[in-house]
Amino acid sequence: MEIRSATQGGVLTHRRRSHGGRLQALLMAGLFALSATLANGAAASSMLFCEQSSQQSVARKSDLLLFSQQVRQLLEQSDHQAAIISRSGLDLDRFNIRLSHAGISLRHNPNSPWSVRQLYYACDEQRPHLYDQGLPGFLIDQPQGSNVYLSILLLPPQQEAQLVQAALDNKLSLQLLGADYSANAYPFSTRYQNCNQWLVELLAHAWGQLPREGNSRQQAQDWLLQQHYLPSTVDVKHRYMVWATNVVPLVHNGDHPDSDLAANRYQLSLPTAIEGFVQQQAKGTERIQLCLRGNTLVTHHGWDDMAADCSAAAGDTVQQLD
Repeated sequence: MEIRSATQGGVLTHRRRSHGGRLQALLMAGLFALSATLANGAAASSMLFCEQSSQQSVARKSDLLLFSQQVRQLLEQSDHQAAIISRSGLDLDRFNIRLSHAGISLRHNPNSPWSVRQLYYACDEQRPHLYDQGLPGFLIDQPQGSNVYLSILLLPPQQEAQLVQAALDNKLSLQLLGADYSANAYPFSTRYQNCNQWLVELLAHAWGQLPREGNSRQQAQDWLLQQHYLPSTVDVKHRYMVWATNVVPLVHNGDHPDSDLAANRYQLSLPTAIEGFVQQQAKGTERIQLCLRGNTLVTHHGWDDMAADCSAAAGDTVQQLD
């Protein structure tokens, strides 16, 4: 397996568009929608998630591009070399999920400064890849009219240096890339992998200083268990939603414990779980949240969550993008 570049001359894939985070959110939302259809007794067919894309107005795209410029400026003005960056995607409030996709933004990314290194699923090839994506591309794929949430973690010097070294180690990054993608991949099985699971396994190798030989994914998961990593729990509430994975593509049950399936729940790696783990492992990590509502940008510092309606709290910064 190799990681390709746009010119085929390098070692990393640089693409304009990611299917990873949006696909993951789309599959989760589709699982709910399809399950509701099944509950009503209607016939259901396989949903072609990879063919769906968000429709945006020119004004919306302009706001998102201005948003990405503000994010880059914030990162550029920091004294940091990297940030763990998580964004919203589709509306997953029914699952109590705000942020769906995470990656590593690197000041000296070979693609361009502050590009995000991440896992994405190539729909045309039906396989996952690693690639770097500029901040505009990372943030642009948002549904028309929705609030856009972004969370940035700025790490202490030691943990940041370790993460930068691991993230730019192409051999290690490929060793941690699973062959089979599943949007709801169980975090303590190497059978499948989702976008966020690749990142948390990279964190394990960076901070656990794990050996580069052997089964890298298994080593990472063993270390995460030892460090009491707590994945996110998604309660799907109804048995028919668990059954619906049999007809929803790229969502699977085979790696999940029987006890979880019997309780109608999934454990998986989501940005909230990653952020909780980072807060535990890297004391002193700074968290910055941003929310875009229309062309109004709200910036919030701290580990308490922003309001669901993107309203500003005391001490938040509010600005108009134009």
